[in-house]
This record gives sequence, structure tokens and C-alpha cells, in this order.
Amino acid sequence: MLKILILKRRTLYIAISLLFILLIGIVFYTISGSDETFSERVKYNYKKISYDQAQVLLEKNPDAIVFDIRDEEEYLEGHIPNATQLSYKELRKKLDYYSPDNIYMIYGNSDKKSEKAAEVMANNGFSKIYMLSGGIKDWPYEIE
Repeated sequence: MLKILILKRRTLYIAISLLFILLIGIVFYTISGSDETFSERVKYNYKKISYDQAQVLLEKNPDAIVFDIRDEEEYLEGHIPNATQLSYKELRKKLDYYSPDNIYMIYGNSDKKSEKAAEVMANNGFSKIYMLSGGIKDWPYEIE
């Protein structure tokens, strides 16, 4: 009977010791982590928005910059009011001309190119990026 109690106490002490070591490890891991490490884990920082959300965004933020990343011919056929035509290749070259503090909305014919453009901007320090989900093909509001 006495051996069973000693074994149980020893097991308890071992369990408490392991928990203490685990707790210390978690504390050191948390303290040693830096903002750099965190930013490496977050790859892209942009938000996909619906047509209605895009309309509200543009109404509430008249200074928002809208990029139409389609070809010039497609842009001339019709685009969201005040949108700037800027192809994906041009966007990569001209990022230095734009402030990372502005609000940006990006759209194209489909999500594929828009996502690429949003990723490029996010990876270059732009934090307020909105991508029109679904592209312009079903845009229910005014176009120019």
C-alpha cells in the first residue's frame, strides 16, 4: 500500500515538473518572438469584397484609389467611375508612386489577376487593399 502512494506522489511530481517545463518553454517562445517573425507568417493582407461592399466603400471613401487591371481596350468598353487603368505589369513598376496609407480597390475581369495585384501591393507594405470579388463582369452599379 505504501509503495502505491509513493508511486502516485512521484508520478504527480513528475507531471508537475513537466507542466512547469512546458510553461517555461511557452513563455520563452512568446518572449523571443518578434514582429518580424509574425510578418513573415502573414503572407498577404487584403480583403475580398462583394459588389455591395465595394459600392459602400467608394461612397464612404471618395479619395479611395480604384485600379482597373484589365487591358486598355477592356477599360475603354466600361469601367467603374474614377477608376485608373493600370495593368498588372505596370502596377509592379509604379508602386513607388502610391502611398501605402491610401485605400485601394482592385478589380479586373476575374479574381485571378486581381488577387495577384492585391498580393503584390500587400507584400510591398500596402495595408488597406480591397479586391472586388467576381470582377467587373456582373457589376450592378454605374459604369463609365
